[in-house]
Amino acid sequence: MELSESEPITVLMMRGYGDRIRSYNEVTHLFNDSFPERNPISRSAVEKTIKRFEETGSVKNRPRSGRPRSATTEEKCLEVMQSIVENPHASTNSMSTQLGISQSSVCKVLHQHKFKPYKIHLVHELNEDDFDHRVEFCDEMMTNIDNRTITLNDIVFSDEATFMLNGEVNRHNSRLWSDTN
Repeated sequence: MELSESEPITVLMMRGYGDRIRSYNEVTHLFNDSFPERNPISRSAVEKTIKRFEETGSVKNRPRSGRPRSATTEEKCLEVMQSIVENPHASTNSMSTQLGISQSSVCKVLHQHKFKPYKIHLVHELNEDDFDHRVEFCDEMMTNIDNRTITLNDIVFSDEATFMLNGEVNRHNSRLWSDTN
């Protein structure tokens, strides 16, 4: 369990100094009894905190090893979040191009801030007259087919996709990024 800023100092004070030094187990039990509302700490957390203080003279965590974060720095995170707030319909691909970071980094930032892509579903509202209109339409189509004024080859069946000749895009691939449903 990770300790907050003031807790390592409390652990050191509970450990004692000189000829009044408590064992790691005693410090663990004393700390957990003193702070029952907090998740209990382990013996190894106490031992690591004390050894870190003895080696470095500080209770602060050592600098992390490895390559520093470059794509998901706080500035880039703020840019991604500002971009998604301004345009929640933007794709991760367009945001990555606009901000100059990879698409996976954009997805990582959105995931860290609990944003998810939601698909917009348009539902048809049915009025009281709609049932009657549908029955009338079916009767009229059956009459036309029986009279051979229309054949089934004259009818285009679709899956409710929107096809526009003026270049408008349908909503099948449209997503809305939000942290709430």
